Amino acid sequence: MESEQSNGQPDGSDPAPDAAAPAAAVSEPATDAPATGTPAPTDQGKRAISRRRLIAVNSLVALTTLLLVVGIFSIWANRLLFSPDNWSNTSSQLLENAEVRSATANYLVDQLYANVNVAGVIRSGLPTRLQPLAAPAAGALRGAAVQAVELALTRPRIQSLWARANRAADQTLIAIVNGGKGPVGVNKGAVSLNLAAIIGQVAAQLGLPASITAKIPPNIAHLTVFKSNQLKLVQDLGNAIRGLALWLTIAVPLLYGLAILLAKGHRRRTLMTIGFAGVLAGLIGIIGRSVLESQITSSLTNDDALRPAIRATVGIGTALLSQVSGAVVAVAAVIVAAAWFAGPAQIARSVRRAITPFLRDRPVATYATAVGVLLLIFIWDPIPATGKLAGIIVFTLLALLGTEILRRQATLEFPDARAGQATAAIRARFRSIRAPDIDAERVPQAASGSIAEQLTQLAELRDHGALTADEYETAKSQLLHV
Repeated sequence: MESEQSNGQPDGSDPAPDAAAPAAAVSEPATDAPATGTPAPTDQGKRAISRRRLIAVNSLVALTTLLLVVGIFSIWANRLLFSPDNWSNTSSQLLENAEVRSATANYLVDQLYANVNVAGVIRSGLPTRLQPLAAPAAGALRGAAVQAVELALTRPRIQSLWARANRAADQTLIAIVNGGKGPVGVNKGAVSLNLAAIIGQVAAQLGLPASITAKIPPNIAHLTVFKSNQLKLVQDLGNAIRGLALWLTIAVPLLYGLAILLAKGHRRRTLMTIGFAGVLAGLIGIIGRSVLESQITSSLTNDDALRPAIRATVGIGTALLSQVSGAVVAVAAVIVAAAWFAGPAQIARSVRRAITPFLRDRPVATYATAVGVLLLIFIWDPIPATGKLAGIIVFTLLALLGTEILRRQATLEFPDARAGQATAAIRARFRSIRAPDIDAERVPQAASGSIAEQLTQLAELRDHGALTADEYETAKSQLLHV
């Protein structure tokens, strides 16, 4: 890197050459020596990132995080509106909700009574002397009709009709956004929800003739979602949503990668910053869902009786938003953990030292372990991306890249690590806890041989964890002053 003015932060630089560490998590040197293991590398002779470049990198991370927030909402809208399966599943969940089902039952019965002379239909089927009772019977039947329809909406046949109607409506929407081909010509550029079959089933549940659906106006039997004069607006919005969802999915990871690439001397901390930024973006998506639920419910109606159904509808409709946001938080948390594990924390260094022999001496087994963990994650499928081919490929490549970076870092950081040292150090530590009287002052007395041999023994005790760094220095000073 060109000579630049340091920002004064003791954040260190990469312990390994940049050629061995691509733009990903690499360890920064520790600011203090750990109690056990090889002393942490120092940052002497290495330049920290300049303040100017650090500001540029952080600005790029901030801008990319804003794009990530936009991407979260775009992906949600794209997955909801332009996937017939997701739209159909969401509509089915709506009908399974008691509040939505009750509101739907009231709507269907209201439309039936508003557009069909139910009293006249009943009167035509009664004897002449009982025909005056038709109007009171129709009124009494209304309350029972709502309960009957609500019960009917729980039946698999009605729910299947509902799901098919919503799937057809979404397919029409997709066709319109794609340029108005297919069924759009028949519907004249309008998207509607076909409720005729459902109303016919409702009429049958009430004992009314099936031909009654012919008397229902088309605007009721086919509930219009949007009209043909809104075609251009819908096409523009639909294409914008799809474009944002696609390009931001590609651009956000690339921009984050560029920030890491530019942050030479500060890459691990930049990676951790990106992880925390991703967590923040995901939380914004989750909070945004709550805001949408409250704001949309308040703006659509002032009727307290309808609020629960509308709130439930918005909540179910934004469930995918919660899934996308949660997936971003999960991936970002893994990034934070990876950046921490590559850092100077004593626990992280101890674990890296312990696994170094395995990573260095058994590369095939190392990669096999990484692939095995990935397979378990893909089988578990905790987020939508782990169940899609593109996500599987991306996560696999990143995991293999991270494994190789960890192998190189550990090998350079602990070249003298040997198998069994970690276990020996743990056992020695437990022995030192059980026998605190064995301290640094007694070690030189128990040692035999030349001063060089005793120093070697002290170093081995320190490396195995029997002595802390302070105890080692004290014993060494006493030995050299003998």
